[in-house]
Amino acid sequence: MNASAPAAVRAAVLEEIGAEGPYARSRPLQVRELGLAQPGPGELLVRVRAAGLCHSDLSVVNGDRPRPVPMVLGHEAAGEVVAVGSSAADRFAAGDHVVLFFVAPCGDCAR
Repeated sequence: MNASAPAAVRAAVLEEIGAEGPYARSRPLQVRELGLAQPGPGELLVRVRAAGLCHSDLSVVNGDRPRPVPMVLGHEAAGEVVAVGSSAADRFAAGDHVVLFFVAPCGDCAR
């Protein structure tokens, strides 16, 4: 993978919080192609092989746990590391198998 080129990824993107049900009709989630920069310090790029949308995600979709949108949902995922940011290289390597968990960004934290 070219270290400077963004990765092309497909993701379920929440565009709207609090849409009317049924969601199959109102479609607050859209599967879209996104550009994703290479991982920065302390970050990993993971090829997700399996992910679930569960009650935590539904709580964001229906507005019980409001978050900034657009937002990529899906967690409790499993996948393979494809690229490693600089300060994560001592703990992870391309090819490592990892699991991911739900920590929704508040949108106010320093990055």
